[in-house]
Amino acid sequence: MEGLIQFSSRTEAIEALSQRLSFLLLDSVSTKGTASLLLSGGSTPFPVYEKLVQCPIDYKRVTFGLVDDRFVGINDPSSNEGAIRRIFNGIPGFNLLGMVSNPMDYEESINQCNQLYQTFHHGDIALLGMGNDGHFASLFPDDEPSFIGLQTKDLACIGTSAPTHPVQRISCNASLLKSIKHRILLIFGDEKWEKLCASKEEKTPISYILDELTEIYFAP
Repeated sequence: MEGLIQFSSRTEAIEALSQRLSFLLLDSVSTKGTASLLLSGGSTPFPVYEKLVQCPIDYKRVTFGLVDDRFVGINDPSSNEGAIRRIFNGIPGFNLLGMVSNPMDYEESINQCNQLYQTFHHGDIALLGMGNDGHFASLFPDDEPSFIGLQTKDLACIGTSAPTHPVQRISCNASLLKSIKHRILLIFGDEKWEKLCASKEEKTPISYILDELTEIYFAP
């Protein structure tokens, strides 16, 4: 599989990916003065972020965003934004543009997100994950808004429905993520690897971006 980097342990993959993200951020800052990075939530990438905070990055020059988030307040345990802010807490200059501007108004949050996230159109790096059902970001199988988000050519943040609670999600669509220069997937475990390999046959959401991933980091 093109772009695949396989590791014997998850620890090795986490260390290598944190160093790779650090290099790409430093290179972008050196080349054009700024950098952008869209982060995924979940337990898989969080150790990468914990390593990243130890890297010598000028965070005042980096704008962070989210690949997707649950439509909950920042203090909710399921909030990707809240979890990431806790990891980067105390880092001078850390700037994260959240997706949920008003946890009481779903449509307003989506509209605000679309305005804010123009910053990430044709940005530098997006770190993606994949669920056991083949979804990435919050683009799910058997969800009509997700299906539209996988196919439309417009670069946008959209509302989708997850099969698990909390159901309401906000996500970058596939075209926005494809516009990012470095599109990196991190997956762990043989079950997810088999799902990734079968994605084109099964026509799961990840199949819509598989051939356009620039790097895949995998460990059993």
